Amino acid sequence: MTNYEARTSDNKCVFCEIANGHLPAAIFWEDREFLAFLSIDPNTEGFSCVIPKQHYGSDVLKMPDEILIRFVLVAKKISEILENYYTDVGRVGLVMEGTGIDHAHIKLIPLHDTEHMKRGEWKQYLSKQNHWFDTYEGWVSSAGGPLIDREELKVLAEKIRKSLK
Repeated sequence: MTNYEARTSDNKCVFCEIANGHLPAAIFWEDREFLAFLSIDPNTEGFSCVIPKQHYGSDVLKMPDEILIRFVLVAKKISEILENYYTDVGRVGLVMEGTGIDHAHIKLIPLHDTEHMKRGEWKQYLSKQNHWFDTYEGWVSSAGGPLIDREELKVLAEKIRKSLK
């Protein structure tokens, strides 16, 4: 969603403006609380965005639980719509990173050429990429990174566990 301006020229939230019908969008599903539209800067066909019509900040994990639950269930419904529409899509990726626009949104990415998953046929997909991020660069990757020593992982897990007390 990088080509959306976060704010309109009069400093209004662009996703609120879409939800209110003041800005155009390729909306293909909506109910009284949420809507889904196609991204203006997709990296694959059918790349979609699901938003609540009411404004919530972009950190969706800070939303009230009851709204977040409905939000995720709507994303599931939209995922099924995309899988049914595309014959070659057996799975849809979901990203809840949301740092480009400060309005809660879920990105749904149809994974083309996975139609075998509709038939329950599992196939492992491993990225040929190897990423490591010391700092957030404005995007997330599900590709693997370098293998980490298991003892280092145990130490980190213990530190996290101790922070819970």
